[in-house]
Amino acid sequence: MRLRSVRPAGIAAIIGMIALLAGTSTLADVIQREGLRVTMLAQVQPYKLPRTGTAPIAVFIAGHLQAVDGSVPSQLKRMTILVNRHGLLQDRGLPKCGLQEIKTASTERALANCDDALVGSGQFWASIVLPSQRPYRTRGRLLVFNGKKGGRRALLAHIFTRNPFPSSFVVSFLIQRISQGPYGTKLTASLPQALGSWGYVDRIKLTLRRRYRYRGRQFSYFNAGCPAPKGAAIASYPLARTSFTFAEDRVISLSVGDSCGVEE
Repeated sequence: MRLRSVRPAGIAAIIGMIALLAGTSTLADVIQREGLRVTMLAQVQPYKLPRTGTAPIAVFIAGHLQAVDGSVPSQLKRMTILVNRHGLLQDRGLPKCGLQEIKTASTERALANCDDALVGSGQFWASIVLPSQRPYRTRGRLLVFNGKKGGRRALLAHIFTRNPFPSSFVVSFLIQRISQGPYGTKLTASLPQALGSWGYVDRIKLTLRRRYRYRGRQFSYFNAGCPAPKGAAIASYPLARTSFTFAEDRVISLSVGDSCGVEE
């Protein structure tokens, strides 16, 4: 599969959304390091894809973050994701959402401002951490928009909840073309500082899918192929490498592999 940008090219579970969006099968993984456990499940439809070229895909993601001892997880500050070069993010003719259009918006306002740039939607669950109180649970909507930040292409992940009070946050994943072995796309994000004093997102369910028309032609934002060798029906490849940087500058990195089937 091929993931590259064309044309003018806490939240730890959201990393799974990006790091796994290149997958072409069902992938479940549990990672436990330095007191943190991350569980991720991803499924891409269809599983079988063209040997040559790409076809539209839909990506379904679920993720869960927890501290092994039940305490509040360390605050995530930054993340870097290197994604396999065999794929396509296609945004030709697709509107872009500006950060200011959704930064302080409710879900309804974000959709009113940027519905035409929506590429994913789902739900999140979080633990609110307030001074002198035990953490308590809340949930809300998660939206992902084709966007820009500082003039650069980006995926904007917007979360909003009404409990205990209306709160809105945006995590911007900047998209950069690279050439680094099997990886061809780099996504980087820093978490909003305000999120650390509010709480942490520990579970998400998300669907990434967007087809649209431009100048009379049909396009898809998410596309993939399965470049298996001639005569082979399945191909395996290194999917992504992700690095997490926490508040105490502790870095945890992991790599994920996957496979795809060839469409006859």
